Amino acid sequence: MNFFVDLFKNAMTDQSLVYRVVETGVLILIILLLIRAARHLMHRIVTNPERKYRLGKLIGRIGMVIFVVSLIALWAPERGQVATILTVIGAGLAISLREALLSMAGWLNILTRQSFKVGERIEINGIKGDVVDIRPLHTTLMEVGAWVDADQSTGRLVHIPNAWVFLHQVQNYTHGFRFVWNEMSVTLPPDANWKRARTIIGELADESAGIVGQQAEQDIRRLASEYLVHYSILTPFVYVKLTDTGVKLTLRYLCEARKRRGTEHAFTEQILDRFAQEEIPIVVGGTSTRIAPCSEE
Repeated sequence: MNFFVDLFKNAMTDQSLVYRVVETGVLILIILLLIRAARHLMHRIVTNPERKYRLGKLIGRIGMVIFVVSLIALWAPERGQVATILTVIGAGLAISLREALLSMAGWLNILTRQSFKVGERIEINGIKGDVVDIRPLHTTLMEVGAWVDADQSTGRLVHIPNAWVFLHQVQNYTHGFRFVWNEMSVTLPPDANWKRARTIIGELADESAGIVGQQAEQDIRRLASEYLVHYSILTPFVYVKLTDTGVKLTLRYLCEARKRRGTEHAFTEQILDRFAQEEIPIVVGGTSTRIAPCSEE
């Protein structure tokens, strides 16, 4: 404490105080000009929007660090005491800003280990969303799920502390492998032709599985170079199960993580149309029901 009191007294009695204030103003101006020049040069060289975003953030943070260190060196009673000042400040910050420092460590962990990055969909501590910003203290997600059915956006921005990467499991839906396995079920009454229904569902799934399968295979080959991942079957499959109300058919298929609801909607429409054409009933609310054929207007 006495050290900082002496620092203040020396600053107040020092005849060069005015010069230091002027030097501080010049320092701020120089730092701002350097940041602006670096960003201008970066925009001329870099064309990728994502890289521009990241480099712009990095330039601003580097400029802030340089400014703080230069400011301490400028106002120190003796130039040799800069290290002492930084040590004392660091010890105080470690005690009073524990959560903030833990979030900073989490930020470094995110950047180095790349557990997720901007544009990817993650879930952590029960919060799911697309990463739209990563800052030293927090990460911002465009929330999905919550009160909205399936994996669609709620429209809310959620800020989560970076310290969570040490406290909770991070689930990444799109890193390396952009696809997830999705399942949808339909139940038939016991007297329905479940084999024909199973064939119809399988045919519909196979029609859209070609392109997805090729893309998934490419992702798996890239993923296998980093993780011990092996998938031998990527094609859709229809499982059959007996239940109290009838025969349950469950379609398991690959789809892009952000298109789960859309693909399920498309399959449901196609299945209902085919079942209506072939007069295959389904169980709804415990009651056997035949789907009436519909005509588009």
